[in-house]
Amino acid sequence: MPLNSIPEAKIATVVFGFTSETRLPPGFGYLIPECEKRFTLGSLFSSNMFPGRAPENHILFETLVGGRRHPEKLELDDPTLISKAYDDVRTILKIREEPVFTEVLRPRSGIPQLERGYPALLNWRSTVQSSLAGLYICGFGWEGIGINDMIKHGSRVGEAILARDSVAETAAEVKGIYF
Repeated sequence: MPLNSIPEAKIATVVFGFTSETRLPPGFGYLIPECEKRFTLGSLFSSNMFPGRAPENHILFETLVGGRRHPEKLELDDPTLISKAYDDVRTILKIREEPVFTEVLRPRSGIPQLERGYPALLNWRSTVQSSLAGLYICGFGWEGIGINDMIKHGSRVGEAILARDSVAETAAEVKGIYF
């Protein structure tokens, strides 16, 4: 394998729940440009994306903190993360009520960053799959971190498995820092 580890962006997720008094704008959420100098990276509107994610008459969204640009924020304790993240979302989303639910999630691994070593990693995967008929390597981060990237790649792999064929390769593309 060409890499012992894949560069990753570690984040903490601050989950907020509100009553239906608080309204989310339509869409999946938002990302905040670094030039705005905010505490958070953005928010994902879970209630908009996944009906039933929150109890009836409630909404839920997840706010991202840290990343490659601000790993020091991950050292903060949960109450501080919640307070600072809430200050950001309250201003951005014009929220007037206090959350009825908060939770800080701190995953052990991070979001893959498709940068140095990425083309070599894809070439390694291609070589291994070619040498071992019937082996298909698929998962988070291989062809991008977005849900659309993962669905496209998973669909291509599924179709190849059903057809007992090799997976159509995509060109390796080094990406910029995601978070």
